[in-house]
Amino acid sequence: MNTSLLIDEKGRRYIVPAGSGLVRVRGLGVVDRDMLERSVSGSKVQVSGRQFTLFPATLSDFLNNIKRGPQIILEKDAAQIAHYLDIRCGSRVLEIGAGSGSMTLCLLSRVAPEGFVVTLDVNPSSLQLSKENVSSFGLLDNWYPVLADGRKFCTTRFADAAMIDMAEPWECLETVLQSVKPGGMVASYSPTFNQSERMVVEARRKSLLHELSFETLLRKLEVNEGRTRHSFETLGHSGYISIFRVGAALGMH
Repeated sequence: MNTSLLIDEKGRRYIVPAGSGLVRVRGLGVVDRDMLERSVSGSKVQVSGRQFTLFPATLSDFLNNIKRGPQIILEKDAAQIAHYLDIRCGSRVLEIGAGSGSMTLCLLSRVAPEGFVVTLDVNPSSLQLSKENVSSFGLLDNWYPVLADGRKFCTTRFADAAMIDMAEPWECLETVLQSVKPGGMVASYSPTFNQSERMVVEARRKSLLHELSFETLLRKLEVNEGRTRHSFETLGHSGYISIFRVGAALGMH
């Protein structure tokens, strides 16, 4: 069974993890996932004596309820990263830095069912938290978590793209160059100008082609008949994204 979304009469939302059998959902109690599987999407269901409308949970639904440890890459940024990396079904991706698994899920949702993501992290607790989140969304089959230092990882050129979410992403460039095929795309995510600038400078020294660097801002609308306006809750700066290409001449790195 896939991840489900339950919405009550007051609009409150509850995520039911992927899987079968009984599961305890925070704020809701024990939920029978087999019963939800037998129910029609969009229909009314009874859970713990309360009525809900059942829907399949989207990735956005899940990311808004993800278990958090380290600061996550927000979906406004993750979507842009996946777009510029040209991630699609069948892609093979190297990810350096697991965080809480939000970027991992965005990558996995695109590469499945034929591709895969290899995630490197030196922190076992980050990998464990990411595993819980990936499992809850039902994408474990396409994910390979590796407890390893992304600055020293030895591999072959298996990847179509790479994503780096590290405090010092330039220290992972050798691993990226050993892993990503010629013509492949590379992205890095940094919270400050200084980190982003140094990443671009060091990548250029390694002869990567710098495509662009940017940040994404998101301003929602409050839509009501006759009085639609901008929301006061703007999602502003969260990080700077840099995109690169790997050239064929980099095979000796």
